[in-house]
Amino acid sequence: MWILPVYPILTSDDLDIMVSRYNEGPDLDNSEYRRQPEIATEIMLFYLVMALGAINAENTLKQMRGQPEQEKMATMSTPRPSPASLCMRVLQLMDENFQRLHPSVRFIQIIVLISIYSSYGSIGSSQWQLAGLAMRMAVETGLHCTPKTGNQSCSAKDESNRLFWTIYIVEISLAYNLGRPPSIGEEHIATELPRPTNENLLSLHHIKHRQIQSRVVAQVYSVNNRNRNMSTEQTQILISNLQQELDEWRINIPLMSHAEGQHPYPYSYWERLYHGTTFVLHRPSPLCPSPPAQSLERCIRSAGSYIDDVLKVLRVTNVPLSWMLVQGVLFAGLTMLVTARTGLRRLLSHVGAPFLLIDLHSWTRNCSICLAIMNERLREDLVSKLDSQFELLANDTLRIISASITSHTTKASSRSPAFSANHDIAENALGSDQIFTADTSDFNLNLAEDLNYFDIFKEFMGQDPTQTFWDMFPYELGLDAPPGQPGTEEGLPSINSTELLTNELFK
Repeated sequence: MWILPVYPILTSDDLDIMVSRYNEGPDLDNSEYRRQPEIATEIMLFYLVMALGAINAENTLKQMRGQPEQEKMATMSTPRPSPASLCMRVLQLMDENFQRLHPSVRFIQIIVLISIYSSYGSIGSSQWQLAGLAMRMAVETGLHCTPKTGNQSCSAKDESNRLFWTIYIVEISLAYNLGRPPSIGEEHIATELPRPTNENLLSLHHIKHRQIQSRVVAQVYSVNNRNRNMSTEQTQILISNLQQELDEWRINIPLMSHAEGQHPYPYSYWERLYHGTTFVLHRPSPLCPSPPAQSLERCIRSAGSYIDDVLKVLRVTNVPLSWMLVQGVLFAGLTMLVTARTGLRRLLSHVGAPFLLIDLHSWTRNCSICLAIMNERLREDLVSKLDSQFELLANDTLRIISASITSHTTKASSRSPAFSANHDIAENALGSDQIFTADTSDFNLNLAEDLNYFDIFKEFMGQDPTQTFWDMFPYELGLDAPPGQPGTEEGLPSINSTELLTNELFK
């Protein structure tokens, strides 16, 4: 229920055959039976499918209770093994047969399912390593390209395609979340997409979304890219084209996801993917280190919409929690605050005060609510600390924004009786180039000393700031502070955010 809609690795027919084979089949604990590599890999695959089912059992029962045709099954109460015990059996079998195992479709399926299983932990480093291993095995066995000979049957070819694209989804998701380059570029992928069926419409749509994310990483965030020499106009065209791809993907989200309560991954889940890619596309990046005000506004709005979608997913659906979902909420919340704080001068000349004082405050509040719900469900000390530290950072940022707007509202009022905090009124009265005029130094903030944002990620995600392209140190990009300008405007409220963010987390 929770794997097939987003990962096309297996079909429901595969699962039915697997269950029937082992339901009344041979003794899985027979040592002679287990020492045969082909049989051992089949048993490992079976245990992993059961482990993924067990780890999501509670969410599955909740989902089934909302579906009349599944109500009888939802009330069944039978003893079941723990996910950890099932996974341990897989690792034991792998240890027993390690010398006899070699890259094959079945063995690679096992590696990628272990990687998916590890996503339900709190740290993503092991999942990253496993996904990389699976992709390298896939390339070694030629799953990334179309075979030149036609020896494979149609079903075997489709199984290989489904496996490769499942690995691709997992690896691009991790590369995107951790800020690390994927192990294979699109130019080296020649294999076909899985054959469309009624069952895999959503997973195929998921693949297309990860392809767009891969292009965002390659064209916007790669370190050595010919696009870095583009003119400003060319840069904006490239970003607009990627945004258009995203918009078309959003329009084509399969209709089955629109039926609230009937599908495990509702429309809000897929909207979350759209907004999560949009805010990353419009935030400061190596391709566009100083985005225009329109991009900054879209970045913040999309990050806020991402958080709203996650809140809806948490409140009204049974989608299981993973470390990537928690990380995504944190990343969206921090992106909003960093973008508002470093791009304040440009934002004030483009949006009205209500956007920064009301909308931004609402989104940061929802981010805190998401973290609180996740903390309640995961019951991990670190998530609780992340929640409290995010609150402190949000309050600090909103105080600075409020003080800046108040200061310049007073100045503008003294200059012009036509001044209004509403952008449309102000633009008509003063002209777009006169709104919130102020010295550049009024909005410089000492991010080098005050905001070490990556510390909030390191322990939770196992992320090293020197190994990621998500540059959360905007002052290094020279966004708003010209060289030689003082870091903090005298008179603005200042809190040592580094101390607030790090002392409790890493003392």
